[in-house]
Amino acid sequence: MFSFFRKEKPDDFLAFLKEGQDPFGPGPSYSAAKQPAEDASGGIEVQEALGGLPPELEEAAVLYANGKIGETATLLNRYLLDHRDNHDPLPWYMLFDLYEVSDQSAPFEDAAVDFAVKFERSPPTWTPHDKPKTNNQPAPLMTYGEKYGSLERVRQSRFFQEAGLASYVRLDVSKTLAPDEETARAILSDILRLHEMLKPVELIGGPGFAVRLDAARQGERLTESGWFLYLAVLQILGREEDFDNAAVDYATLFEVSPPSYSQPRPLPIKNGVQKKQVSQSPEACFKLVGQIGPGTEMQFQDLKQFAQGRKQIEIDLSQVSRIDFSVVGLLLETLIGISGAGGKILFKEGNELVNTLLHIVGASQFAAVLGRTRA
Repeated sequence: MFSFFRKEKPDDFLAFLKEGQDPFGPGPSYSAAKQPAEDASGGIEVQEALGGLPPELEEAAVLYANGKIGETATLLNRYLLDHRDNHDPLPWYMLFDLYEVSDQSAPFEDAAVDFAVKFERSPPTWTPHDKPKTNNQPAPLMTYGEKYGSLERVRQSRFFQEAGLASYVRLDVSKTLAPDEETARAILSDILRLHEMLKPVELIGGPGFAVRLDAARQGERLTESGWFLYLAVLQILGREEDFDNAAVDYATLFEVSPPSYSQPRPLPIKNGVQKKQVSQSPEACFKLVGQIGPGTEMQFQDLKQFAQGRKQIEIDLSQVSRIDFSVVGLLLETLIGISGAGGKILFKEGNELVNTLLHIVGASQFAAVLGRTRA
């Protein structure tokens, strides 16, 4: 039996982001990264950035966060052409970082020549960052749309054939809405079948799906199958307390005994990452790695665990190529929780597109953001 927990209701801004609406308007912005001031105890004091970032650069950061590499490059190049007299190096650094993370060495070198002429100093050097080491074992993937339809039924047969030979599987619910009875029953059936096969499940977009299910639950729009699906999702995510709370609500509503929680089967690639992070010394940095998006939310859970008992938390972004816009809400939730517990957070070594995104979505209200060290 699957277990479930109730997710606390997010504040209006986080809910706004998670629903996929445009969160930008006259929000926080910045003109240049500022060095954080040291407080008397040696900790980090977050300062608000002054000035305003040109809207084109904000748009470039958002485009990049949504995975639109070509459009981002076009916008940045157009901005540089239209602002030839501007001697702010930020848009240049954004373009250099974009070319590096997307392995475009030729346009990087062309831009480096133009940079040297314009600024009369040496341009940044090409420094491709090491790609994070991961387990490349292929895992079967089942992707669900807004509803469970004919496309999912076609995929299902091959998916379960591949699942029988795999050490774990992946279910992508990042685009699945709060389901009707037919969709909830179909997805739940797939999860139960995988449970019987003893397969660990990686739930891509799981936290966001849990939010949508919880909203439907609070709005009394979940059928009984939807309740069981909600509980199953919470159990896969390992959220025991929320599961227990929701299980009590389910038992009260349907006048039955509450379902019991059991630990989800461990994922082979997640355990190693978590163990490595938690075992670091108190002075060590926490490293986020890769593209932070649907399917990698576990890194935020690891960060929360790493931050426990620490007054100063340094987060190394040097191996982060991109933060997907779909996980901005979860990132902010994590920062708010750590900050609320008294932790002072410092992001460092992030590329300028990532740093710009952190500023314009308000992460710099809870953390200092330092620019990348350049050769």
